[in-house]
Amino acid sequence: MLPKRRRARVSSGSMPSAARFPGVAIYLAEPRMGRSRRAFLTRLALSKGFRVLDAYSSPCHLLSPGTEKVTLKWLQDDKKIPPAAATLRVSSEVTHVVMEQTSAEDAICWQESRAAPPAPGCARPVLLDISWFTESMAAGQPVPVECRHRLEVATFRQGLPSPVWMPPYACQRPTPLTHHNTSLSEALETLAEAAGFEGSEGRLLSFSRAASVLKALPSPVTALSQLQGLPHFGEHSCRVVQELLEHGVCDEVERVRLSERYQSMKLFTGIFGVGVRTADQWYRKGLRTLDDVREQVHGLTQQQKAGLRHYGDLSSPVQWPEVEALQLVVEAAVGQALPGATVTLAGGFRRGRSQGHDVDFLITHPQEGQEAGLLPRVVLHLKKQGLVLYQQYRHRCRDPAPQTWQSHTPDTFESSFCIFRLPRPPGAAVGGPWPAWKAVRVDLVVVPIGQFPFALLGWTGSKHFERELRRFSRTEKGLWLNSRGLYDPEQKAFVHVAAEEDIFRHLGLAYLPPEQRNA
Repeated sequence: MLPKRRRARVSSGSMPSAARFPGVAIYLAEPRMGRSRRAFLTRLALSKGFRVLDAYSSPCHLLSPGTEKVTLKWLQDDKKIPPAAATLRVSSEVTHVVMEQTSAEDAICWQESRAAPPAPGCARPVLLDISWFTESMAAGQPVPVECRHRLEVATFRQGLPSPVWMPPYACQRPTPLTHHNTSLSEALETLAEAAGFEGSEGRLLSFSRAASVLKALPSPVTALSQLQGLPHFGEHSCRVVQELLEHGVCDEVERVRLSERYQSMKLFTGIFGVGVRTADQWYRKGLRTLDDVREQVHGLTQQQKAGLRHYGDLSSPVQWPEVEALQLVVEAAVGQALPGATVTLAGGFRRGRSQGHDVDFLITHPQEGQEAGLLPRVVLHLKKQGLVLYQQYRHRCRDPAPQTWQSHTPDTFESSFCIFRLPRPPGAAVGGPWPAWKAVRVDLVVVPIGQFPFALLGWTGSKHFERELRRFSRTEKGLWLNSRGLYDPEQKAFVHVAAEEDIFRHLGLAYLPPEQRNA
């Protein structure tokens, strides 16, 4: 018996020799479709003679009108590509973009973030709901595009006071430290924080994303119509903004701010070493004040006891001069422990903040492996100077397997979470603006040089920016990103970079400096 002929697997980017509809080139947009479903639909379409393309490009982007023949002749004569491939190069731009579970606004944001506007006289690919695709597959040919299939908004942003287009991910847009919509964004962030206290991750993300969009707008929002077409603005967020615009206050936000639970949870989570879960347990036990917590001293961890002991200092903002003094102290200790090692400021201060509640320093050495065991020596130097009031040391753990990476998984670097005793600067009078000393929260993190760009990116923040960057990496690029590295699951390989800029470049994003990451 003759062996069965194996079926050739056709990649999603190829065109079958018997393509039946040369005027139709489909691009299946993956964001809400999922990679496995996209692969299945691609195989289905190819089997029915449709062209399905991997790369997205609008018509007339590659060749301007009148140059196609010249370009093809040059390509063929120079034997760069065969004639058939040259024909494909010109004729294979996307004509139909198919999306699933996507709004018209999000579809337009997606399209505009991936291509420049088409040349004059050329239309954009039509944005279609999955219904057009399924009907075409059932009919065995492209069905006529009707209004019910389309995702475009014909009057998108026409006549609005502020015609602004906003990409859907915070990592795609610059977000400065100071912006034009502070009162609106703070109201939504209050609701996001309250949702987090209640364990509602969905509502937390919804309000956080809407607040982040407001921060990135180049002008103040003065009318609700300006929110039309912007991503992540659902009915609830729009209602809050409308009430603020009309009355200057939102009843829901004020109720949250004045509620006993919100105030207690905010107080408790402000204690060093206390997270939402612990704060919720305390609230359910009837605790409401710091004195209530102090009475539970036997149930507190050493970290929480230190946090309570120095609560007054730790709840007051750290100022920039204090950060500079701390960096000098840490650099001196690191230099004594390991000459050649470097200390880099991270966190909100790297993003341009003038004050904050803690200070983060990343420590590395240009020679891989030299940093091993460095942190205990650094902390010992600091302790001998009487500068450490409390410290919790964490050994570096072996990096987990990439398939276990999650965006919320903490990094595995050697770390020390400290409370420093910061002396007053030389020449400052005791009792003046500087006390004799002040307790300050400081995190020291030791990072191997090969992972340093990822750690610096992750520890710089903001928290929402990092969350969106990892979501973009996973959803749009199929890559897994965290503070330890960037992993390609298809290639089963890590991406090696030398700087933060390389990470943005590999993800296809414009580089945003730290001061533009305040999402």
